[in-house]
Amino acid sequence: MFEKLFLVFEIILFFYLAFNVGYVFLFSISGLFYKATDFNKLKVTKQNKFAILIPAYKHDEVILNTVGHCLNQNYPTDKFDVVVIADSLSQLTIGELLVMPIKLIPVQFEESTKAKSLNMAMAIIPDLDYDYCLVLDVDNIMEKDFLKKINARLQNDEMIIQSHRTAKNLDTPFSVLDGLSEEINNHIFRKGHVSINVTSALSGSGQAMKYKEFKEIMSKITSPVEDKELEFALVKNGIKVLFENDAYVYDEKVQNAKVFSSQRRRWVASQFFDFNAIFIEGIANLVLRGNIDYFDKALQRIILPRVLLLGLSFFSAFLFFVPFCTMDIWFLGQFFACALAYLIAIPSSFFNLRTLNAALRLPQAFYLMVMAMAKSKGATKKFIHTEHSSTVQQR
Repeated sequence: MFEKLFLVFEIILFFYLAFNVGYVFLFSISGLFYKATDFNKLKVTKQNKFAILIPAYKHDEVILNTVGHCLNQNYPTDKFDVVVIADSLSQLTIGELLVMPIKLIPVQFEESTKAKSLNMAMAIIPDLDYDYCLVLDVDNIMEKDFLKKINARLQNDEMIIQSHRTAKNLDTPFSVLDGLSEEINNHIFRKGHVSINVTSALSGSGQAMKYKEFKEIMSKITSPVEDKELEFALVKNGIKVLFENDAYVYDEKVQNAKVFSSQRRRWVASQFFDFNAIFIEGIANLVLRGNIDYFDKALQRIILPRVLLLGLSFFSAFLFFVPFCTMDIWFLGQFFACALAYLIAIPSSFFNLRTLNAALRLPQAFYLMVMAMAKSKGATKKFIHTEHSSTVQQR
């Protein structure tokens, strides 16, 4: 009896992991065919005007540095405005921001979310003032030519483009693991997707979208998982997200296990947010409308986070040593396929001793992800504050 139950468990586990590994392996391979943009060949005939929207919630420690870098863009100063949406900043910080050539919009909510801050700011800003809005997290630093590159990619009236968000700091083992995860996601869910004409995933910041359309869609979003809701609103309306790998936004990575656990709790909750309705709707959109992008987004809801997938694939490989396991060699093959997919997705700059040292923390990261799943209930109902401390790039 036990062997029969084990066989059922074995089959279910195998096919679930096979779907996950097959998905990441497919898009990891397709990411190798991503065509880099040759900016020298792009014909730039217009300079779009950008609103750089920065929701700042309790981030006095980094906001001034972020704004200073924004103002230093290699782009005409009359073609972009920095808009800081100040939520719970200190009076000292606000005083320093007021003397900067930016637009400051103070907001206050009983329960703060990024979406609420964005919607409050856009309710004040006239629709015709800007062509595109660019959303940054409070710790994000744009490379100096960022707006110049993004503008060059938006010459044909494109709707939305996601930039390459990458690590600003790699100074602790957990920041290396966080940065590594970001780059794997960039390869699989952005480069890999656009290479075969499937919509890119959003990163949560660093995306530029037509101002009027962004304002309209965001007006219907208030939850703390605004990036996931925005993704589904876009694909539901047949809008593809483009990806520009060579326009960099530097993002602070978590410094320690405590912040890692807190951040992943929100991420895991957003992964399975409203899962049943979205998955059924994804199938319906594929069958009735041929909307592959929507179906792909629905499939992503059952894709395990990268650390969990690698960990489960690794542990399932040990079924090779269970006497009555009938699929032992297949589990072992799954693990090697998963590891290969990740190795393909890792940038060459991460192949060093620092990454090897960080890899020793993978068991701890796996444990923290499991705990994040266990505690994720309700994490999409409120904003989870992530601590920030880095103000300079440490690459």
